[in-house]
Amino acid sequence: MKHNTILYTRVIAGGIALLLLGGASIQVSAAAVKPARAESAEISSAKANSAAENSQAKNPLEMPSSGNAEILSPDTVYAVSGQDSTLQANLREIVLTASVLNERRSPLRLKSVNREQIERRAIGSTYPELVRDIPGIYATSESGSYGDARINIRGFKQENISVMLNGIPVSGLVTGNMFWNNWLGLADATHTIQVQKGIGGSMLSDNSVGGTINIITTTPQTKASASAGLFYTSYGQGKSFVSMNSGKLKGGWAVSAMASYAFGSGYVQQTDVNSWAYMVNISKRINNRHSLLLTALGSPERHEQRSARLSASEVDVYGLGYSKNWGYRNMPVSEGSSEIKRVPFNLSENFYHKPYVTLHHFYNSGNGFELSNTAYVSVGNGGGRWSESNAKRLIDFQKDGYIDWDTAIAVNRRTDGSSYNILTDYLAGHTQTGFKSNATYKANNGITYTAGLHYQFYSTWEKELITDLLGGDFWFEDYEGKSLAGLAGRNTNKVVGDHIRTDNGKIISHLTAYAMANYSSEEWEVRLGASAMGSTNQRWDKYNYINDYHSDVATAAGYSIKGGALRKISRNSSLYLNAAIYSRLPYSDVFFSGGNNEITKGVKNEKNILSELGYRFIFDRGSVEATAYAAYWKNKTIMSDPYKQQFDNIAHRYMVQGLDALHIGIEADAEFTPWHWLKLRAYGSIGSWKWKNDVSAIIYDNYSGVEMGQINVYSDGLAVGDAPQTQAGLFADIKLWRQLRLNADWRWNSRLYADFDPISRQNADDRSNSLRLPDYHVANAGLTWMEKFGRFEATFFGSVNNMLNSKYIERGKDGYDHTMNSFRGFWGFGINASAGVRLAIF
Repeated sequence: MKHNTILYTRVIAGGIALLLLGGASIQVSAAAVKPARAESAEISSAKANSAAENSQAKNPLEMPSSGNAEILSPDTVYAVSGQDSTLQANLREIVLTASVLNERRSPLRLKSVNREQIERRAIGSTYPELVRDIPGIYATSESGSYGDARINIRGFKQENISVMLNGIPVSGLVTGNMFWNNWLGLADATHTIQVQKGIGGSMLSDNSVGGTINIITTTPQTKASASAGLFYTSYGQGKSFVSMNSGKLKGGWAVSAMASYAFGSGYVQQTDVNSWAYMVNISKRINNRHSLLLTALGSPERHEQRSARLSASEVDVYGLGYSKNWGYRNMPVSEGSSEIKRVPFNLSENFYHKPYVTLHHFYNSGNGFELSNTAYVSVGNGGGRWSESNAKRLIDFQKDGYIDWDTAIAVNRRTDGSSYNILTDYLAGHTQTGFKSNATYKANNGITYTAGLHYQFYSTWEKELITDLLGGDFWFEDYEGKSLAGLAGRNTNKVVGDHIRTDNGKIISHLTAYAMANYSSEEWEVRLGASAMGSTNQRWDKYNYINDYHSDVATAAGYSIKGGALRKISRNSSLYLNAAIYSRLPYSDVFFSGGNNEITKGVKNEKNILSELGYRFIFDRGSVEATAYAAYWKNKTIMSDPYKQQFDNIAHRYMVQGLDALHIGIEADAEFTPWHWLKLRAYGSIGSWKWKNDVSAIIYDNYSGVEMGQINVYSDGLAVGDAPQTQAGLFADIKLWRQLRLNADWRWNSRLYADFDPISRQNADDRSNSLRLPDYHVANAGLTWMEKFGRFEATFFGSVNNMLNSKYIERGKDGYDHTMNSFRGFWGFGINASAGVRLAIF
């Protein structure tokens, strides 16, 4: 035992050294000045579930035919092979309550990314990018900034995708958006990611129209272990981590911990990152029936951003890594210093910390009844660098492709001393707390009954703080023209440290109750469930109101009914069908679409009707699965995003109501292991996603939220943009020698239409689709070498991304004439590489 302790201590000490090495590296990279240009063909200094070699599944979420895995809820696998040394305490219970399902037995379209795949791909990748090799999914880094990712499933955007962490919904209740940068560093503590397309397996996935992303984090392992790693990219971004597991301790205790640090330069100019992440698990098995699991995790981060879309000509001139968001500026060497230094200064930066603590209680009666109770709390706090302007915007002061800070500051002072432009921090935070209870009873007749409830309280706040007057003496806050309360005795001359424009928040309560029954036999898997949900929504606003600054309470109620059936038609093949009907609650922002305390009139639930028909064939050396799907989306609401300042220069807020859409498509996925040293996979998907009607939009004043009028929106028959409607992919995993493996992938995306603002479609005669972006393909390759040295295991990773250096557009917004001339967007990264090492001891 003493010898083991010494070994674990050495590995942990090595990991801490790697973390410190990463910290030292950021000091060096921060001192270096980036070149003003990024060459597109240069590697700047500046991502399958494989088939098993036989019928036994290697993935712990798949059901081994040997019988080593037990099914508790008919198609939910909760245990792994008894020979798996990474079996984790409470993982069984977490997987059960999170509705992570068996890919081979479920009547749903599922795909999982296991721990090994996550470790290989997680260098600088976001959660969406870890699951992008699945048909129907389009995941990108959005603007190229660290962690600023976007994902679409079957053409549906993030607000229509449910994200769950260990079975608890973590998507925002205000808009449904998911800020992936708040969770990025936690990939090193992730056990499995399962994508459930369509209706999803959980009755808590209220917004699962495109699908559900179910993230399962690691829990304490039953055997003691420690690991550490260090990874670098060719463009200067690094990441280090250290983790440990105590194994089983006396008294039924077990502890695990992980810490990681991401640092350095992004592929895009001036998108440096400084991000920590941590997770601590404490497990206590009280007796054979009761156990507890306490988890605390978070990822305090700060990263610079590219928030201005680019034109094709700008990319041609300045390169793929170009950003117009920054320029050189004279700044004091330190706060209060008179010494000036010329440094690169970015107009956009994000900083946030969202600690998240959960306490799980698990009870197993031993006679088929199980109960899981979870309490959680999260207190988020942070913001981003922002700017306010009442003249020419700072982003528009361009010289040689970059912000001309000298000129912007030189002309920024009015004759009365006030500033035309200022820099601010747009601050935001929330308190999120809730309770979830889930009861399961497995009867002797093959039916498992599940029921539960989930209550969530969500309180938010937003403020804006002046940080730099840019040469002026004060900022004139026009209360009389911008605030519903008028001047109200407030001082209009604001200086650094004062708050302006925004001082509001929301108070939301959300309750879901659900029940579900599952039937399992040799030939059938049947699921049927229903849920009822309700919410209360209130807004407060101290900028537009002085005394009574709370709104009335807006309430809503909805429901979901979902079911599915799988029929085995032979030893190897099965057919499945699933369907769902949702009456989905509006997000809180919809109730207050004007940005003030007036409750929006005529708010209705969105209605969704979804269905899937699939065929699954499993054989000794692989599998084939094909699915046809349809999703009818009625009464969709779209709102402008007030948090993306430089993306869109929109003068007013807007809300579009009553949109209908139809998404239909076919997906196919095949895996084959012809020899023990070669695993192959291919997929393809073809969709047809179209808007189905013309509607109207309400226009609001940006400050006061006063309704300014309505406009017609002509969208009937237009293709849904922002994701490719045709996809294909090929993957290979080759065992070259001993534990040296080569993995390669090729992805092709086609029929990708540019996203567009509905309010840009005001011409009844313009029925042209938004710009169809050029089809593109990307090829990647990587090497993995694992070697054991006694009780130590070393794994070396190396990869080359976009090794053909393809030039392609990932996302963007359509222009006024639907051509490349007016299009603005983001191009993908050119060829780049990464390498790393992971050390472990068992």
